[in-house]
Amino acid sequence: MPFTLFQAGTALQVMDTSGVLTTLTLPAGVTLDSTKVPRFTVFGRYVVVVNSPTRPLTVDADGIVRVLGLTPPGTAATTAVGNVGSLSGVFFVKYSYVVYNGAGQVIAESELSPASSSVTLTSDMLRLTNLALSSDTISAIRLYRTTTGGSTYFPWFDLESNSQTTTEDDLADVSLSLVAAPILGTPPRLTHIGEFRERLWGVSRTDNGAVRYTEAGQMWSWPSTNRFVVPREGADDRGVTGILARRDALALARQNVLVELKGESNASFRLVKLTSTDGQDVGVEADDSIATFRDTSFFLAKDGVYTWSSGGINCISDGKVRAWFTTDTYFNRSRLRYAAGRIDPLTNKYQLLLSSAGSSVLDRWVEYDIADQTWWGPHKTDDFTPTWMTTILDSSTLPQPVWASSAGFFYKEQATRTDGTETGIAFDVVGKSHDMQTPDIHKHFGQLSLLSKIQAAGTLSVIPYVGGLDASAGATISASMTLGRERLRRVGNGRFCKLTFQHSTVAQDVELFGYEVPFYEIGRR
Repeated sequence: MPFTLFQAGTALQVMDTSGVLTTLTLPAGVTLDSTKVPRFTVFGRYVVVVNSPTRPLTVDADGIVRVLGLTPPGTAATTAVGNVGSLSGVFFVKYSYVVYNGAGQVIAESELSPASSSVTLTSDMLRLTNLALSSDTISAIRLYRTTTGGSTYFPWFDLESNSQTTTEDDLADVSLSLVAAPILGTPPRLTHIGEFRERLWGVSRTDNGAVRYTEAGQMWSWPSTNRFVVPREGADDRGVTGILARRDALALARQNVLVELKGESNASFRLVKLTSTDGQDVGVEADDSIATFRDTSFFLAKDGVYTWSSGGINCISDGKVRAWFTTDTYFNRSRLRYAAGRIDPLTNKYQLLLSSAGSSVLDRWVEYDIADQTWWGPHKTDDFTPTWMTTILDSSTLPQPVWASSAGFFYKEQATRTDGTETGIAFDVVGKSHDMQTPDIHKHFGQLSLLSKIQAAGTLSVIPYVGGLDASAGATISASMTLGRERLRRVGNGRFCKLTFQHSTVAQDVELFGYEVPFYEIGRR
């Protein structure tokens, strides 16, 4: 059954489509850090969780939580001559730990143990002792051995459970698996995670200037050689700040650079630097601002919001709301790195959660309408303190955007325009300072004509600022929201005219189509 996975404090929880919460059981010895943001990706039927857990985790469709990578055996097995059997020659042995799923498929395997000492047999069984038991929950100890006089290790057999330290066997060389031991590796403690072309891509907490990746189709296999250094290693202490995965492209980001992965395999992988369409270097400032919609990735850089698509890298905030991200008027720019982004699937908007100017928490959000290419906001709520935003599945398994609060609740948008149940949502729109292309000429601004969607009731407050650029607010003009078009009083005299529209009545919509103010020039004063 579909579910939503999230972290609440130091607990990992799932919520089903009926809204029922279940706290999951973590593997022994694993804890979650409530001060770190959990990061997730989907690999097949598993959700991978990193950054906040002390070890990377996987969660399956049944809510079973396992470690992503098993701690490998630290000691070699002891080999000896066993009972009478069919093996003759010199042999070496290694072993690993494995986990099966319900269908008996391997879903995790540790690195191999150190090689045993050689043992020489003459029509004997090969006996093993001192097998180290795993500290993790495993399904079996998997044994590998060489063929007679060989040096390549092949799967031998599995020793079920995690309790036997001694065994012996004389399986003939011809009966061993035809496929040699797989390439294996232990995943580090990861801060970032992404999935691309059946591989996991992640960033190690202790090696944050590089990206590690798995073998194809094996989420548990992280060979130490599968590693790319993202250019300008050591240029800053944050290292890699994002993994952007599109349909057929993968990019790795630092604060000031993006590089794209090219190639199809370990033998052909390479990194190519990307620049914006105007030739500038661009990086990801906010790790959690990355969101992908229809093969376009959105992210927050130091100077605004960018997209990465088949059309290249483009800034979508310049020329519209650049001041949001380049001045201290609207948001706390020292906290841009903590911003969080998502796609609202109901409205097709990219939403970005930010800290207001002077704030040390995420308490404002803005929206970019992907279809209209327009920005909206900043928005706020007084009903709760937001901590994150995400998407859950409802009873029809349809995605629903929700807000997480510090009080431990999810909030979702509602049809009535209320902040909570009793407070109206403040509509506060500031128009531009109109100078009619004659900023030094004194003008008379005549009767305001307002066009809006007809509502059942309500009054809109229009506050004029007429004069210079430092003009004070004039007397409020009250406009009916039931007329659709209304001519109102004269606005006043001055070089500039700016109008502010305000409304905060519970459960009343406001939709403005435009306004007109006739004018004539008085002269220069």
